[in-house]
Amino acid sequence: MTITKTKHMKEHMNKMAEFGCLICHKMGFPKSPCQLHHIKNFRGMGKKSSNYEVIGLCPEHHTGKTGYHYSPKTFNEKWGSQKELLKENLELVNCCNKCN
Repeated sequence: MTITKTKHMKEHMNKMAEFGCLICHKMGFPKSPCQLHHIKNFRGMGKKSSNYEVIGLCPEHHTGKTGYHYSPKTFNEKWGSQKELLKENLELVNCCNKCN
């Protein structure tokens, strides 16, 4: 089943992408270009996370040797769970939007 992105969904995803890589931000390198990573879905097998459940990760932190897809366990041990990172990313994006 294909889900059409709504205007609100697209705006949300754009805000997340504009913020940059969450991990680079935590390391002191804000606004690094990123890809949107759909967090692991905890609702059951085969169900994709919604387009609201995304975090920004640069290519290295997304699929590189220090990235989530290279070693999810190592990544989560170092940076926190997918749910924790989503919550943190949303808080930072919302905070930054209020300041701008």
